[in-house]
Amino acid sequence: MSCHVCSRAPTSRLKYLCPSCARNQLYQLRIENARILLENESLGQQINETVSSINILEALSERPDSGHLSLKNEGHVAWPIQTIANEKTKSSLRIKLLESRTENLRLEIKNKKRNISEYKLTLAQRRSDAGSAKYQLAEREAAILSGIHNNAKRTDHLWHSLHSKTAEARIFLCREAAYLYNLRQKVKKKDGEVKEAYTVGGIPIIDLRDMNGKLRSLFRRILS
Repeated sequence: MSCHVCSRAPTSRLKYLCPSCARNQLYQLRIENARILLENESLGQQINETVSSINILEALSERPDSGHLSLKNEGHVAWPIQTIANEKTKSSLRIKLLESRTENLRLEIKNKKRNISEYKLTLAQRRSDAGSAKYQLAEREAAILSGIHNNAKRTDHLWHSLHSKTAEARIFLCREAAYLYNLRQKVKKKDGEVKEAYTVGGIPIIDLRDMNGKLRSLFRRILS
């Protein structure tokens, strides 16, 4: 089941940045440690029972009439003693194994706690860095936007100035070209209407509007 805080799987290999994931991991180790301690206690009880049985058998063997025990009874007594000795050896091995596992679990829990402490320090450092980054963020954004607006206004002013200079340069060039080609304007009155005529070097310039009118009248004559 995934974590309800960070939604990570319980077998995730990522670092534990979530307190809930770290706590769940420690709970599993604590449960394992408790199970080992219970097994150790159970083995201790078995050993105590075995030792008690050995003591009882030794007490029986020390009785005054113990020398009159038959071979059959001696065989019955020796077999439980051998069985108890074997169980004691096995119990000792299991106890050593459990002690080793318990020590390993303690070391692992200690390492997990140290890792959690390091993660907490890392998170605290990240929070501190985030707070430093957010400090006076609005003022810095306002200053940056103000600089951008000023640059935009300056660029717009330069563009308008350049456009005006370009227009003035074109006007000057057109005027100089007209002067060089001897462009002249003449005003004529024809049928009570004032018409303007232009000449370049004494050669009249045909008015395109007049050409359109003449072409239309020509087409009408052809069609009629």
